Amino acid sequence: MKKLVLIIIVLTVALSSIRAQQMGSFSQTVENKYLVNPGYVGSDESMPIFLGYKRLWTGIDNAPSSQFLTFHMKISEDLGGVGAKIFNYSTGSISKSGLNLSYAYHLKLNDEMKIGFGLSGSLYQFYLDRGQLENVEDANDQVLLNGSEKLIVPDANFGIYFYAKNYYAGISSFQLFGRRVSLMNDMFDNRQVRHYYLHGGYIFELGSDFKLEPSLLLKYIEANKGQWDLNVKTTYKDFVWLGLGYRSDFAFDPNDIIISVGVQKDKIKFGYAYDITLSDIGNVSQGSHELIFIYQFGNTNKSAYKW
Repeated sequence: MKKLVLIIIVLTVALSSIRAQQMGSFSQTVENKYLVNPGYVGSDESMPIFLGYKRLWTGIDNAPSSQFLTFHMKISEDLGGVGAKIFNYSTGSISKSGLNLSYAYHLKLNDEMKIGFGLSGSLYQFYLDRGQLENVEDANDQVLLNGSEKLIVPDANFGIYFYAKNYYAGISSFQLFGRRVSLMNDMFDNRQVRHYYLHGGYIFELGSDFKLEPSLLLKYIEANKGQWDLNVKTTYKDFVWLGLGYRSDFAFDPNDIIISVGVQKDKIKFGYAYDITLSDIGNVSQGSHELIFIYQFGNTNKSAYKW
């Protein structure tokens, strides 16, 4: 009985984390809106490759972490754009990795404004690290020996992205299929709930050297959970930036203060964000770290990644 209780505790901790943030939570989505909206792909004149890594709640063993690589490009004015994302989210003994392929059609509304309609298909692989469970108690327990620790799940996402030179707004929905995920003889039994995003921002040009970009990201999860991020980024001479953000749930309970810095030189852009945890978990955590790296191919003079 003891070993079964310990196993259930491990799974419960991991499951509660995944239910809260099945899609992960990133602090620099303003630099890569593809992470929250497939309608964004092909809206940029350049072809950016984007690498990212986030480690949540440093100081806590088996805390969630994310790694991702994205690429997108415009095919033509008439055909829209395509994109791809490879990702991995892990928490405790459970990981979720996969591939996402996206297409977006962009419609020109007038000389300044456009709107993109994006659809993406995904294949997720869920993996339960049996080794971590075996270390709990008895490696010969039939609960551990029987049942699958891998599962591949298809899914789809949809987004609409409205944009112009100095402003943008979008709405999207992820995990449309709501598929059931069951591993290890139903010990891990969960459903991929839909995530909804609403985001927008405006770029103010303050003279020839400074730009100010306030932005807002709202996320609602069909597990009756919500979160909003309010950010302000200041850019100096299209070279270096400093950002400040605040994250809270819909009950206005504070979650994080976000500090970000970055630099861009020619085709390369690098950014770092540090989340100062304000919730109770901050008593045992040293905050969260996020790194991004962007390399741009093609026409960078008109790129959205060059402010």
